[in-house]
Amino acid sequence: MWVQVGRDIAVAGPSWSKLLTSLGDMMRGNIADSISLLSILNDVYLNRVSYLVIGLSTQLEECHSLIAEVHIIVSRAQSTTISQTEIGRIQLLLDTFWYLKTTLDDFDSMLSAETLKSSYNLHYFPSHLRIGDCSRLFRTVQDSLDWQIIWLTTFNITNITDINANVSTIDDIIFFNMTVIRSNIANLSQCLLSYKEELNSFEDQLSMLTLTTNFNYEPPTTSLRRFSMALQWLHSIASQYIANSLSKLDLATALQANGSTLLTNADLLYSDIEQSLFSKARDHINQEEKDMVSFYRDLLARVASLQRYMFTNDTSLEQFMRRLSIWRMPIVNFQKSQVVLLLVTIYHSAVR
Repeated sequence: MWVQVGRDIAVAGPSWSKLLTSLGDMMRGNIADSISLLSILNDVYLNRVSYLVIGLSTQLEECHSLIAEVHIIVSRAQSTTISQTEIGRIQLLLDTFWYLKTTLDDFDSMLSAETLKSSYNLHYFPSHLRIGDCSRLFRTVQDSLDWQIIWLTTFNITNITDINANVSTIDDIIFFNMTVIRSNIANLSQCLLSYKEELNSFEDQLSMLTLTTNFNYEPPTTSLRRFSMALQWLHSIASQYIANSLSKLDLATALQANGSTLLTNADLLYSDIEQSLFSKARDHINQEEKDMVSFYRDLLARVASLQRYMFTNDTSLEQFMRRLSIWRMPIVNFQKSQVVLLLVTIYHSAVR
């Protein structure tokens, strides 16, 4: 009994570590799968989509700053003369509007053309870069451009080439509309870049993950030593009795005198193991469960968010999630099927 209890206490830590290692290996495998998926998504985006997005967003940013600059110029033109440089900036904005309008009109067709060139056969391709409210913003900016082009054309820059000429009073609605289109342009640029930001955020999350699978447990040395000494005493009198060195009366007397100490030490060991091993194991497992739930919940949410950008019939991301080993029971090989607490309880009952 002494050997059995001592051995089971010694292997308690490795047994828990095997469980945690198995779960950790599963998560590491799923993280590796996620990194592989992310690599495919980044490859498709870099080779087929990024030049369209960066090109359009750059035009939007240029237009955004020019509108603000022309806003100032037009405001000054109502009360003072403006320079040839300022007139040139107004003309540049008009040209930029035309250029941006052409890009917006051709954007969908250019994106569709790239889908046919992808080596993944329309899989993993962000075909919908204007999800949700972004589609409305896209159309709003297109319509606003038409209005801004008409207004700037009727503004008739050629009539103010004379630096001594002033511009008649401009309605407040003109300035209001310039402010609105600047806001919409900024929001549209964010919409176009949102998919890449999702990929970057996903990559950051995976790179910062740390897994802890070690479970270090030190047996309660004081109570274990006392219990071991009591077991040695029990072994000693048992050996003497078997060797006929003690009579039944002597054995009964010895057990009556010291048996309570043995039971007390068994109670202390039982209590210490319950408080140290199982409390620590419970807290550790609870933390592992919390971390795993958080990881897989975030992973599901991120993949579902990326799915919004894909073709409706593209199930590649869904199939990726279905293949994760979390949906299957992890296989754990324990060193022993018994639990330390059970063995102590058995011994406790036996000595009673």
